[in-house]
Amino acid sequence: QKMEFSRSSNTFDLDGMSITLNGTFEVKDGETPVTFSSKTDTDKIIDVVKTMVEDYNAMVTEIKNAYSTLPAQKSSGAYYEPLTDKDMEGMSESAIAAYEEKAKQGLLFGDSDLSALYSRLLNAVSMTGSDGAALKAAGITTAYNNGLTTLTLDESALRATLETDPDKVRDIFSKSTESGASSNGLMQALKTPLDLYGKTKGGKGILVEKAGSPLASSTLYSNTIQKQLDALDEQIQKWQDKMSDQIDRYTAKFSALEQLVSEMNSQSSYFAGLMGGY
Repeated sequence: QKMEFSRSSNTFDLDGMSITLNGTFEVKDGETPVTFSSKTDTDKIIDVVKTMVEDYNAMVTEIKNAYSTLPAQKSSGAYYEPLTDKDMEGMSESAIAAYEEKAKQGLLFGDSDLSALYSRLLNAVSMTGSDGAALKAAGITTAYNNGLTTLTLDESALRATLETDPDKVRDIFSKSTESGASSNGLMQALKTPLDLYGKTKGGKGILVEKAGSPLASSTLYSNTIQKQLDALDEQIQKWQDKMSDQIDRYTAKFSALEQLVSEMNSQSSYFAGLMGGY
């Protein structure tokens, strides 16, 4: 395609593509026009993929640890219960913090939602067939260690594929069935479960509905766990009211009994006086 243009800089954008020329050119009449070809910015792409792999591994590690870590136990075998105000009397701030850290351990042990999310994320990256081969060519494979599956990145393999077949890398990451592809690429495969569990706009994700999210402020005050806490607070208040009523009833009875005892003592003294002190 023939194009004529001039630029004041050797770096410019052309149809959404950033172009940097390595030299200056001046074409005179009768001379061969300047030609150039585009080249993928492999370093930038590798950095993005590396960051994505690191973020994925950090996410699945935290999810797996959350639902597989057992609650902490004391040497006596008892679990760490929340501290009351009386318990904290005489404890240092560091001791309180250390205790509460132990008390929080394993709170999500066995959580079915987190377990299901981990399984869906694992399925998303465990591609087979031609997709699995394309993902491997892009330098990404899975690694299993101590019950946890993470991603590994071979930067050399990714760089080589970017140099020889950048479209293959593009497709294995960005293709989707919504755009007419026969299967989803890695990013769409991950987006589906992440939206299902973590979506904060429109229909909320499963975990957002369950526990709320700072990214959807309204859910912090209206979620499944908060409703359960509100119900417990209501029950606590109800039983506190009942206890208060019982205390009032017993106080009234003891006051009446005390009055009767006082009257009996007075009558006993009166009778003793009538009988000459006997």
